[in-house]
Parts: sequence; structure tokens; C-alpha cells
Amino acid sequence: MTIATWLPHEVRRCGKQAVVLPVLAALLACVAMLTGPGGGTLLGHSLLTSALPAATALACAAVVAREQLLELHLSLPTPYPRTVARRLAWPAAVSAVSALALVALVRAGSHSLNLGAALLELTGLTVLLAGGAVWATVRSGSAATATGLIVAAVLAKLLLIDRVVPEGAGQGVPALLAGSVLIVLALRALGDAGRSGGEGAVSGRWPGTGGGPSGNVAGHRSTRGETG
Repeated sequence: MTIATWLPHEVRRCGKQAVVLPVLAALLACVAMLTGPGGGTLLGHSLLTSALPAATALACAAVVAREQLLELHLSLPTPYPRTVARRLAWPAAVSAVSALALVALVRAGSHSLNLGAALLELTGLTVLLAGGAVWATVRSGSAATATGLIVAAVLAKLLLIDRVVPEGAGQGVPALLAGSVLIVLALRALGDAGRSGGEGAVSGRWPGTGGGPSGNVAGHRSTRGETG
């Protein structure tokens, strides 16, 4: 199967939020920065560093939680973790384009902004929040848990980390590494659940079955191989 075959399908399966959330967050941060004074307001700076990563993480959690055909995926030759990774690539790409446009527009608006440091911090926080959101959704079977984790992480950054850790590489690199580990752990958990025969994901739950994009999910047992 070529990329031209599976990419349009996976984009449709991601839903509109995979595009809408990152783009709206980038626009909000851009407006907050450009309408403030030359150095940007505290609110504008907070939105610049946190709005896009948080929106991207919410989109990634929704992508994982909205899947309701897990038995079908487990019966296909393509491993389910690979399918999830393909889908997560779509909001990640939208977020990357939005981040580049955001930083370029803010810099063009005569703001003193270090492009490299800003992009590194945005990338690190985005990967960290997205990794945490995907991991939390896989572990709990609900995007609601991921939402709480995202809110807590953003508050911790704005109220604590920004005061003690230098911006740019000081925050971006550790966040990037930690987020990458969380994504790997989440995909590995999905693979382990598939190899165990589909009798429930981690913690006895399947992400996204019977609960919608953000609802709680009850325990689910595969029906493969059963006769009516």
C-alpha cells in the first residue's frame, strides 16, 4: 500500500479537530502577540509558548480516543501501533506548519524573538504534551484524562518551570526527550495489547470504544473467533 492510498484515509479518520485546534491556537497566540506592546504582554507570551502545544496534544488525544473499530484493525496485516503513528503524523504536521507561521509572523511584527529558541521550545513542549496525552489516553481509555494532564502540565510550565529553567534549549531539549519516550511507551502498549489477543488494552480498556472522542470507555473484550 502506497502513501497515496493510506494517507487520505488516515487524514479523514483523524477528524477535523486535528487541523482546527492547532490552527486556531496559533491564530490566537499570534493575535495576542501582535496586538500587545512591542515586547508582547505576559498573556501574549504565555499563549505563544503554550497554546499551540496544548491544542496539538488535545488533537492527538482525540485521534487515539475516537477509534471504534479495534477488532478490525487487529485483524489487518498492518500493526495497530503503526496505524496510530500514521494518524498522529497528521496533527503533528499541521502543528509544525502552524508553529513556523506563528513564529515568522510574530518576528515580522517587530518583536524581539529568537527564532531558534522559540521553535525549539515550541517543539519540545508540543512533543511532551502530545506524548503525555497519547500515553494517558492509551492507559485510561479516555481523552478526559489526557485533558487534565495537559492542563496540569501547562500550569506547571507557566507558574514554576518558566521561573527556574531558562527558555529555549533549557526547556525544549528535556521536554522533547521526555515526550518522545512517552510516545514510544504508548505505541508499545498498543502493540502489547494487540499481541495479547485484543482482550482489552492496558488497564483493561480500549481507547475510544463506545465513548466518543472524550467520553469514558468501559472495558472491552475482543470478539474475534467467536461464533454467534
